[in-house]
Amino acid sequence: MNNVTLVVSSCDKYEDAWYPYFELLKKFWPQHPEKIALITETKQYCTEGLNIKTYNYPESYTWSERLYKTLESIDTKYIILSLEDFFLLDYVKQEKIDECFALMESDDNIGECRLYGTNHSKLQKTDKYGDFYIAGKNMSYRVDTQAALWNKMALMDLIDLSETPWQFERNASIRSNETDNLLLWYHVDDEENIEQMIFPYKIEQRFGYGIAWGGWLWNNKAWFEQNGIQNVRYNRLGTISKKATFRRFAHLYNQNPSKIDKLIRPIWRSFILLRKIVANLLTLGLKKGLSVSWKQK
Repeated sequence: MNNVTLVVSSCDKYEDAWYPYFELLKKFWPQHPEKIALITETKQYCTEGLNIKTYNYPESYTWSERLYKTLESIDTKYIILSLEDFFLLDYVKQEKIDECFALMESDDNIGECRLYGTNHSKLQKTDKYGDFYIAGKNMSYRVDTQAALWNKMALMDLIDLSETPWQFERNASIRSNETDNLLLWYHVDDEENIEQMIFPYKIEQRFGYGIAWGGWLWNNKAWFEQNGIQNVRYNRLGTISKKATFRRFAHLYNQNPSKIDKLIRPIWRSFILLRKIVANLLTLGLKKGLSVSWKQK
């Protein structure tokens, strides 16, 4: 792991997630890379036992620009990309990361080993790569921001400096079709079985972990406290309940909305925007909070 840097992409708004993220990292990944890069705008973070270097960038920089500039400054050939709310729920399977690392060292055509497990039907199984299946060209969201071991240069080649993370996932997937790099995804039989995961976290909102729609999901607090992580600030982002989460999917994101849903959706979206504005003001202060809120409106 001496030739790997853990890159945690974040922003000032979500600084409250750094403490639980890194405490869980220390507990559940004792063989983590020694070098850790934290990307944000102005804040700094350090904690005992971890070698974290914070990379700060002006607010005007896009998500992709901050990531690219950080990768330029990193001196390792490989990086593991993570977001700040990939909260570990079990021990990282270091032996599988070592296996992935060995594959990439033996074949320079491998650009990525995606560590977040999936049983996507379009993945191509081969004898050569074992549990790592090939994500074929023209597969939707062939490139994403889930935890992955990347050849740094292969990732940099896919970045457009103007993009948000959501634009990056969509557009970099298209750009990847023009390269010869192999993108490998870790295959599991059961996507919901945390014991099968290399990097065991759950990012889908229905599981209740991580941050969604700018707020904490409901299961985080109990998990943090179970692992001795106290004094996390929940009030600034607020917590979205299980009921509210499933209500959003049932009514706000339903592809076949009822007449009532069509009537209440504008009101609901206005409430969500107001909630984001309050969170921005509490986490970023008046001037920056208003600026970010204006961009999100």
